[in-house]
Amino acid sequence: MHAQRLNNARQKVLVVDDDSAFRELLTELLETVDYNVWTAEDGLAGLDALYNGPFDLILVDNRMPRMTGLDMAACIRKTDTVTPIILITGDSYTLDPEIVAQAGVTEVLPKPLKINEFLNMVSSGKQR
Repeated sequence: MHAQRLNNARQKVLVVDDDSAFRELLTELLETVDYNVWTAEDGLAGLDALYNGPFDLILVDNRMPRMTGLDMAACIRKTDTVTPIILITGDSYTLDPEIVAQAGVTEVLPKPLKINEFLNMVSSGKQR
């Protein structure tokens, strides 16, 4: 295991991305640090998946059909102000930091993903 578990319960994470291969990769990585992973293929499906929550962490791509990750984050923040939301995007350098903050995104993680940086970021969420 790559990260130390800090409590007995498996924490739940929601992964939302329209790329099925990327969802599978994130699922495998998260399972190595002992998360219970739920997935959704776009923002609307991600909002529906919240009924399976609560989640300890939400990972969401920005560019997806039907609803962007920023729009999904803004919807989540209407009822949940505490769950960390990490936006994973290839557009991180073109995103306006003010818009990202207004949407309620906790962190932005650029693609291509650096696996060690990703694992450190999600593992630090377990210390909340």
